[in-house]
Amino acid sequence: MKILIIGSKGFIGSHAYSFFSKLSEYECWASDVVVDYTDDHYILVDSSNANFSEVFEANTFDICINCSGAASVPDSLNNPLRDFSLNTFNVVKLLDAIRKYQPMCRFINLSSAAVYGNPQKLPVSEADPIQPVSPYGLHKMHAEQICQSFYTYWGMRTCSLRIFSAFGPGLKKQLFWDLYNKSLAQSSVTLFGTGNETRDYIYIDDILQAIQLVIEKTDFVGECLNVANGRQYSTFDVVKNFYRQLGWNGAIKFAGNNRAGDPLHWEADITKLKQLGYQQQYDINTGLSKYVQWLKELR
Repeated sequence: MKILIIGSKGFIGSHAYSFFSKLSEYECWASDVVVDYTDDHYILVDSSNANFSEVFEANTFDICINCSGAASVPDSLNNPLRDFSLNTFNVVKLLDAIRKYQPMCRFINLSSAAVYGNPQKLPVSEADPIQPVSPYGLHKMHAEQICQSFYTYWGMRTCSLRIFSAFGPGLKKQLFWDLYNKSLAQSSVTLFGTGNETRDYIYIDDILQAIQLVIEKTDFVGECLNVANGRQYSTFDVVKNFYRQLGWNGAIKFAGNNRAGDPLHWEADITKLKQLGYQQQYDINTGLSKYVQWLKELR
């Protein structure tokens, strides 16, 4: 099976490329906007005007996984057009190129729990209302709708994965990376919020397990699927856990003010994912241990 990873230089994309390249049943190819002079299975696209028609006209793929796009709520508020271009418009361009040249190629789009905004109830299921509270969440919602429309109107096999709070080695942004950098220069850290906010964390290797199960077992009928572990942790608890494993003993403070676009609580209903055979392999403690080990190797 020939598989293409779009956004292969990013956090999830780079792990996905490494993971599928090691499996004998897959011939794995990569694509991104960063020049790569050594990989014979790499396709460079133009960062300013990605032409995916050239990619799919010249090559044949069974699966395309879109790991590309922006992944910052604050940046989506400051640069909404950029966020729309990367998270929504590029999905249209990808799917239209597949429609023209390889309509049988299955398409997995990495979406986000941000589409839910502040859920009306927890755990939140795929059938519950989606009410994003940031341009980032809105643009991810639009991308999901585009995937559904390409299945409805052209019969293209698509699926969107609503990934919750992903983390793991190589992630140089978001909460744990921010905590690490603050610990290098400060004896105390001050964070947004109250510390009572919650997230449903999932380690990168478990995300890859979920993606493989989707490839092998889903119908690709434009559906959306939660990718998480079905358990919420407070920010205060994970911050304490992270710093304990890092060996940093400074003071932790919370400013009490939430950032615009940040939901308060997330916990996923992962019934559908479990029906595919998903079983969590890395709990929060093990995942943070591996992340901290990677951070220490950077020094």
